[in-house]
Amino acid sequence: MRISLATKLLSIAMMVLTPAAMLMAETGNTMLYASGNVMLNGKEVARSASVATGDKIETAGTTATAVSQDGSKVTVSPYSAVKYESSSVSVMKGTAAINTSDGMAAQAAQITITPKDKSATYEIARVDNNVVITSKSGALMIADAGATTELEAGASSSRPAEPTPAAAPAPAPQAAPSFPGSSLTRTQAWLIAAVVGGASVACGLLCGMSAAQQEPANGRSVSSAQARGMNRVLSVAHAVAVNSAAAAVAAQAPAQHTGAARGGQHRNIRAGR
Repeated sequence: MRISLATKLLSIAMMVLTPAAMLMAETGNTMLYASGNVMLNGKEVARSASVATGDKIETAGTTATAVSQDGSKVTVSPYSAVKYESSSVSVMKGTAAINTSDGMAAQAAQITITPKDKSATYEIARVDNNVVITSKSGALMIADAGATTELEAGASSSRPAEPTPAAAPAPAPQAAPSFPGSSLTRTQAWLIAAVVGGASVACGLLCGMSAAQQEPANGRSVSSAQARGMNRVLSVAHAVAVNSAAAAVAAQAPAQHTGAARGGQHRNIRAGR
């Protein structure tokens, strides 16, 4: 009777375990076991499913366990996400614990974790912008930014998930603009031109008014004299405007042309008079 009961129990166990074992043998990948809200590639997993390379496992308020044929086991904590690779697992969010006897590696951002020996038990957690690596048993080799360091068994290490790029240097202050061939700045040159032009206009107005107040000897009216005075004022103002523009251009020219430009100014003023 006891033999018969044991045989029945063994038969039941074989019926339960054989399909999963056959599925793992056929796929050669990993079996995922879930009891709750677990998503595999965006689809909910009822109880179990086969996991292939590149599959994404996401958990809500429950834990999922993935067991591979080579003897490695990955436990995905609640509210976490991992991506399965051929011989490693990538932690995208949350926490994952790896128990391996075949050297299963793991990645998180730019960091790669590999057991120093074949067997190791370790945990990876992505918290904010940091990756926390904890070795439960077995030493780990951590590769980060081209450098590899060893993490002893029972130790923990925290490092940035994505290093912040160096800030760009502040631009150097620029000097005030100046004209080529001159030590004067733009503001100083225009100020000098404005003063010279204003003085010339004032002189022209005074000369015109003086000429208008004097009645000519040939008996013409005072209004005719005033008209001549105003014409002279306009002529002087025109010459001043032309010479002010010439002065601004001369200030921008190289130093060797300054003398020639000034000579042109004097000749223009005489012609206006």
